[in-house]
Amino acid sequence: EKEATEKTMENEKEATEKTMENEKEATEKTMENEKEATEKTMEGEKEATEKTMENEKEATEKTMEMENEKEATEKTMEAQKRRWRVKKRLQKRRWKRKKR
Repeated sequence: EKEATEKTMENEKEATEKTMENEKEATEKTMENEKEATEKTMEGEKEATEKTMENEKEATEKTMEMENEKEATEKTMEAQKRRWRVKKRLQKRRWKRKKR
C-alpha cells in the first residue's frame, strides 16, 4: 500500500510537472502569436497611413493642376475678349472713315 501511495504521488507529481510545462509552452506560444499579430497590425496601419498620405498628396497635386488650368483658361479668355474689343474698335474706326 505504501508503494502504491508513493507511485500515485510520483505519478501525480509527474502529471503536474507535465501540465505546468504544457501550460508554460502554451503561454509562450500565445505571447509569440500576439506579438506577431501586433507587428502585422502595426505594419498594416503604417502601410495604410503611407497610402493615405500618398493619395492626399496626389489629390492636392491634381487640385493645384486644375486650379492652374482654370487660371490659364481664364487668362486665355480675357486675352480673347481684349482682342475682340480691339477688333471691334478698329472696325468702328474703318466704318466711320468709310462713312465720311
